[in-house]
Amino acid sequence: MSITVVADTHADGGDLTHQDAGDALTPRQAAAAIFSSRLSELIAESVVSTEDGSTRSLTLYSLAQHLELAYPDVPVSQSGLYRLIHGDAIPRLDLVIALARVFDVPPEYFVTEEKKR
Repeated sequence: MSITVVADTHADGGDLTHQDAGDALTPRQAAAAIFSSRLSELIAESVVSTEDGSTRSLTLYSLAQHLELAYPDVPVSQSGLYRLIHGDAIPRLDLVIALARVFDVPPEYFVTEEKKR
């Protein structure tokens, strides 16, 4: 399986302040929101090449399978990726590095508000 990231030409400004000014995000919430946004964008832009040569959208299941094969020492599951996408969890550093390698982005892409690819 190969994963291809297609550049999004309609990228928004990446504004992650969805709450009112009086409801500032905690550092943990801000980190989860930034990571969730970045990972969601990469997954939405990605396609998977199948053995028969066709392509399809990347799913959390196929991403988890790819990570398990490529990085067997990095524990990951479909449900764990779901929690990350929805901002319910903070990723471990080894997973951030593995995801950065899979999507060919620097690891800091997942933790900074400014988009740098």
